[in-house]
Amino acid sequence: MKAADDAFRVRKAKRPNPHIHPERITVDMKRKHLVRLGAGVAAGLGAAAIAWAGTAANADPVEPEPEFEAQIIGGQPAEEGQYPWLVGLGSAGEGTPWERQFCGGSLIAEDVVLTAAHCVEDVTDPEELVVFSGSVDLDSPDLAETSVAAVHIAEDYNDPIAMANDWALLKLDERLPLEEVPLNVDTFEFDTLETAGWGNTGEEFPTVAQWVEVPFVSDADCQAAYPDEVDAASMLCAGDLENGGVDSCQGDSGGPIMAVSEDGDLMLVGIVSWGYGCAEAGNPGVYTEVAPNVDAIAEVVDGWL
Repeated sequence: MKAADDAFRVRKAKRPNPHIHPERITVDMKRKHLVRLGAGVAAGLGAAAIAWAGTAANADPVEPEPEFEAQIIGGQPAEEGQYPWLVGLGSAGEGTPWERQFCGGSLIAEDVVLTAAHCVEDVTDPEELVVFSGSVDLDSPDLAETSVAAVHIAEDYNDPIAMANDWALLKLDERLPLEEVPLNVDTFEFDTLETAGWGNTGEEFPTVAQWVEVPFVSDADCQAAYPDEVDAASMLCAGDLENGGVDSCQGDSGGPIMAVSEDGDLMLVGIVSWGYGCAEAGNPGVYTEVAPNVDAIAEVVDGWL
């Protein structure tokens, strides 16, 4: 897929109507812990942790703010059932799901979606939003549209630096009968990750979500690529530093970046957040890392149960 030509920092969300609009891979992990969110989440994190692992990455323009569109770059169409927890965030109202979708998200509890804070920071009423689920194809008759009842933006979003802790939760009006993605609860380095979304391919906005494998980038290499702009405590990076060519991009914001556990199951390690351009050599994608935020996420979800 075609990389964006813009060499400045972009959040990876596309512009919606009224507001801001794999095959499994092997991961080399030292420790592997994850948690599935559900009843008694906050109180039961320790007991609920199971062997697995985690990490995070990309977003849309901060300053200036031109009209960018999103893309999974260098990827391929996802198959039905490949990511049952993958959802699209869209604008309520008229238009097709393909026309209204502007960010991605991950179902982490029956009625809770984890996405990027920058996707919803300008939303004043949850009724402005809907979630598309149940299919990787936005034109599928199996696609469900669900209203949003509440929005929670991370209290430490943009602290200590811009785009730090870029996560938000959406409380849905009803429960979804879909598999939820487990959250990684520990931080360490990976080998290869995978990400998915409905971003611009460079030729069109696909109706079918795309997915791609991306190499993990160490904190040191990421900080060297983006001096004074990476908060290693809340961000992780991925991409081919030397060659470019694979990445998430605008419109993929809020969607998942995932790793495979020793059991062969995917877990959520991060959230597409920001980057400079898309799939450019030397400019990796930056993701919100899930593990450092698990306790805060669980506290909100537990309060909504």
